[in-house]
Amino acid sequence: MTQALRDFGDYVATALSRHVLGAEVANDELIIRVEPASLPRVLTFLRDDQNSQFKQLMDVTAVDLPDREKRFEIVYNLLSTKQNQRIRVKLATDEAT
Repeated sequence: MTQALRDFGDYVATALSRHVLGAEVANDELIIRVEPASLPRVLTFLRDDQNSQFKQLMDVTAVDLPDREKRFEIVYNLLSTKQNQRIRVKLATDEAT
């Protein structure tokens, strides 16, 4: 399963090369990192792409990492019932944004 997640992460990173900062697998979960301005484009792609079909937003949460310049990490947890997969989309932001 981990290799399939890596392959899918590579697929998304290639398809959205201008929007995706990176893709990684941690604890058997795929994490896609994006810039805040790219979030709508990435989420739309993950929803509409035939290989993705992440149609359900399960939750949105945030993590406060006070030692970083962009201290807040916003996390979108998506589900594709067609693919039976979950994905996390993360972006970093500061206090003012």
